Amino acid sequence: MTMPNSSFCPDCGHPLAPHRIADEHRRHGYCERCQQAHHDHPTIVATTFIAHEDRLLWVRRAIPPKQGLWAIPGGYVEQSEPLRVAAARELQEEAGLVIDPDQLHFYMLGTLTFLNQIYVGFRGRVSDPRCNPGPESLEACFFNRRECPWGHVAYPEVNEAVLQAYEDLERNSFEQWHVEMTAESYRRTLIARGPLKT
Repeated sequence: MTMPNSSFCPDCGHPLAPHRIADEHRRHGYCERCQQAHHDHPTIVATTFIAHEDRLLWVRRAIPPKQGLWAIPGGYVEQSEPLRVAAARELQEEAGLVIDPDQLHFYMLGTLTFLNQIYVGFRGRVSDPRCNPGPESLEACFFNRRECPWGHVAYPEVNEAVLQAYEDLERNSFEQWHVEMTAESYRRTLIARGPLKT
């Protein structure tokens, strides 16, 4: 049985015990003092695969974790924030690109079990590649697949998803994907196929 990352109750500090419901072990802890279950829910991350011609937008991180390394723009969804709004906000904060959330199209839904994250990817295009990165990024650049600094990426665990985005871009297609990533495997399932929207 896997216990949650938290070992102690966030309300009273009492050690969390394994939780049983109907004689089944659950994957969350239980505070016997408060008589309350405590879940370590996955965080939700919104990412943007922004294209200019045959290139995708990358940002070089100015802050930990992975400071100085390259990543696809994205970040945590805030409380009460719609997914596309979160993706557009992160894009503006990290790359200085302002895109109407309605111009972002659903692209990829996935789980990263080793990070306890659910991520939602969106795609979009820009006609002007100029960026004005904010304080979270050292620089922002568009790279094609060959130019991409693969040896200096912040999250090589998700390279398969980025390579999928390059493949779709090079074919001028707009597949939509469901992706499951664990520490040992990467599996994707096609949801829908169609022309790349502009």
